[in-house]
Amino acid sequence: MRKKIIGSTILTVALSSALIIPSLGQTTQVTPISAEDAKIIPISYRMHWSQVFIDQLSKDYNVESIFSEKDLNTAIKAEDYQNIVRMVLDAEYNGTPDAMTREAVVYELMKIWADKTGQNLDEIATIRMIIYSDTEKIDPKYNHAITVAYMRDVAKGRGEGIFAPKSDVTYGELAALIFNTAEAIEKENQPDVQPIDEEKFETRGSYEITDGKVVFDFELVSYYTNPKELLFGSGQQFELVITDEKEEEVYRFSEGKFFTLAIVPKTINPGEALKWQDEWDMTDKEGNKLTAGKYKAKIDIMVIPEENSEKIEESQLTTVIEFELTDIEGKKEIIKSKEAEEIIKGTADKLIDAIKDKDFETVSELAHPIKGVRFTPYTYVSLEDDMVFNKEDIKNFFNDEKVYVWGIYDGIGDDISLTPGKYYERFIYSADFKNANEIGYNKVLSTGNMLENQFEVYDNPIIVEYYFPGFNPEYEGMDWKSLRLVFEQYEDNWYLVGIIHNQWTI
Repeated sequence: MRKKIIGSTILTVALSSALIIPSLGQTTQVTPISAEDAKIIPISYRMHWSQVFIDQLSKDYNVESIFSEKDLNTAIKAEDYQNIVRMVLDAEYNGTPDAMTREAVVYELMKIWADKTGQNLDEIATIRMIIYSDTEKIDPKYNHAITVAYMRDVAKGRGEGIFAPKSDVTYGELAALIFNTAEAIEKENQPDVQPIDEEKFETRGSYEITDGKVVFDFELVSYYTNPKELLFGSGQQFELVITDEKEEEVYRFSEGKFFTLAIVPKTINPGEALKWQDEWDMTDKEGNKLTAGKYKAKIDIMVIPEENSEKIEESQLTTVIEFELTDIEGKKEIIKSKEAEEIIKGTADKLIDAIKDKDFETVSELAHPIKGVRFTPYTYVSLEDDMVFNKEDIKNFFNDEKVYVWGIYDGIGDDISLTPGKYYERFIYSADFKNANEIGYNKVLSTGNMLENQFEVYDNPIIVEYYFPGFNPEYEGMDWKSLRLVFEQYEDNWYLVGIIHNQWTI
């Protein structure tokens, strides 16, 4: 498979050619073209964005039979989908997507990708964050595969953070998806092997965003033909430093840690590697959650020179990983912790007092006049499943004997069917949060194994978290709990829009 030619490059060449032609006429004898031979091309003509993918596929496959004379913006037919899959990806393919929608087609293509690369699609670790702003519209059956497709550059959505899962795939999109899938298969199957004859080391690294954290995996690979013994001057074998676009340090692995001072020897055999892992919770040194921006992670393997031995070049013991956190909804930068505390502390104090005292008339006064208050039982804010009460509903909270479904219980999947009063005991004031061990203002104190999305869902919020790190020492912190009060600004005032209960979940 040949590599992609960027569409903008083709357009630039075509445009450049069009601009050159008139200048040639000034210096060269040109035979006039008769009106009968001339064809007028409208000035508004533009090559379809997908033509670059069709052209690339045409170099190796007879795809013109599928795309010629087709309106590339119309929905594909199942027969054409099956034909191009057989032509490009799998000659023996006899399947078909559940529908010709974007979610079903991407799911089917990722099944083919997994089969061709010898992987189990369901077991591939994925990015645990909101990739698309319409993620909640994706059928759960397809969601994991769509995330894998995003990570493998097969499908990146329609732009502006939109995936449009229920829309039919167009012929233009089909060309791009088929080409990208073929590229992803080829890339996955390429051997990642270097000859063991270079007599050097190499530091390599990768990252993955998962569970609200950036996880770094890195290794020191030996290309020596003989075993090598390396010495580390302490228990700290590496340093990892993350800087932002301003080159300001936001994280350092060793900060606040203590290491043994003993010399630590490590033997590394030819072609083998020493491996490490570290994770960053995406907060800066002041505990502010970072959701957008470009970052660099510099990793140094801290080998010390052995006496009378050949010195290892510094370049072999270091690597830099560049990555980006993307706030797909383009929200404003999160308000810094100190500023958030100055803005909201008085209101938050009044509100937590009212919640503790079950004074929901006061809670109602502080509730958002338009949006009301959303109740989230377990960290992840669900626009579909969370209950939302307006100001009047909140005022009558404890007088309401109706049973509502507030979501599902973690671990068992049963509906959380409770009256408001019972929900208050289980998922609002389940501990004495007014007297919590720690209080954070736009500072995430508790992290579990559920997706953190409150800063993406709410509009430039201030979130106050009341956090207990644990109650029983025997549980080693696994019985932690927190309550988060979410505020949004409306007409120069800040109002409560969400109450998020958070605890350790399985």
